[in-house]
Amino acid sequence: MKIASFVAAPALLGLCVASSLHRHGHERFHNERRDVLLARNHSPSSATTNTTCGCTTIWSTYYGEPTLVQPAEQNITGTQTATATQTLTHPNTSAPPPVHQVPTQPSKPVVHVEALPPKAPKPAPPAQKPAPLAVQPKKPASKPTSSHVASPIKSSGSQWSMTYSPYTSSGGCKPSSDVASDIALIAGKGFSSIRLYSTDCSGLSSVGTAALSHNVNIILGVYISNSGISAARPQIEEIVSWANNNGHWKGVEMVVIGNEAVFNHFCSAEELAAFVSEAKSAFSAAGYSGPVTTTETIEVLTEHKETLCPVCDVAAANIHPFFNGKVTASQAGEFVASQLTLLESVCPGKGAYNLETGWPSKGSANGAAVPGPWEQSVAVEGIKNAAGGKSAFFSFVNDEWKDEGEWGVERSWGCSQLF
Repeated sequence: MKIASFVAAPALLGLCVASSLHRHGHERFHNERRDVLLARNHSPSSATTNTTCGCTTIWSTYYGEPTLVQPAEQNITGTQTATATQTLTHPNTSAPPPVHQVPTQPSKPVVHVEALPPKAPKPAPPAQKPAPLAVQPKKPASKPTSSHVASPIKSSGSQWSMTYSPYTSSGGCKPSSDVASDIALIAGKGFSSIRLYSTDCSGLSSVGTAALSHNVNIILGVYISNSGISAARPQIEEIVSWANNNGHWKGVEMVVIGNEAVFNHFCSAEELAAFVSEAKSAFSAAGYSGPVTTTETIEVLTEHKETLCPVCDVAAANIHPFFNGKVTASQAGEFVASQLTLLESVCPGKGAYNLETGWPSKGSANGAAVPGPWEQSVAVEGIKNAAGGKSAFFSFVNDEWKDEGEWGVERSWGCSQLF
């Protein structure tokens, strides 16, 4: 689908730089699960299969001033202005399509918090648009460096990866037989990789075994919660133990340390960099030589690039066009592609990957971003065509165990049916 062009270059530049700041719903789940397990002197892998997942997802929309150059010229026709009326055409219907008004100025950034007990305090939105991220952070006293040589990332054309969590609709842990069926379905749809966020629900063994049998790679995750890095270290040990028991690291395509941990103030950039280096040393000693990285918002990586880029084998970010209030479903693909280009410039020579992206099928509009089944189909198809070979689509199925959230979209990101 071709996308309406922008009348003025500044509008395009602002659109590309205005990246989403998304706090994923696994944050609450892992925080509560790990705190309870640690209190009982158990590791996260000892959770029973009936553990209930109560996740908190926090999104904020960032409208920064443009600071970088316009991305490569797009093949664009038509015209569009900041005050234009956006019309989404629904195929095969007799009724006129809905018309969504695009505001001339987006509302103040909204921070989204799911109200799951115990209820976390909701941060207040900033009084005005944040200043451009032009100030470089101080370098750490002893800057760690990357010693890994990243293995080539395998991609199935426009379908690289799908995010997956081994949870039931009520938030418990799925049995291994259900996990095996899910992985078989993902593989059958043409994905070459699956992204896990943590090691809970016996995901290493159940997902690992199923993925290996279907020749699907795994992106492993080490989740850093608000308990900090010390609480995340047991996951490193679990991964090393799992690899030693298997006798190999076959199928592990990448390991991601943390998920927006600096953005969420769970640790500092210097602490994260040191932990990434620590994990890499442990994995290397156990025989792993593939890429290790972290994932943050592009703004955080830009601000702390001198600290984080040297320890990351690849540059990675979560890029969600819906949480930018000025991006329509039909513009989602172009937005993600432009953000990947920006990400490549943050850590030159590292390569760039989008580790979480998609569009909700239900809920209320976030400015120009309108959820719905048709809009989800349009957005996902656009992302697939523009950047699918470097993107992890979120998520496999709807997360019915979550709260509906600020825009009523929290449960509605399942998109495997579109592939």
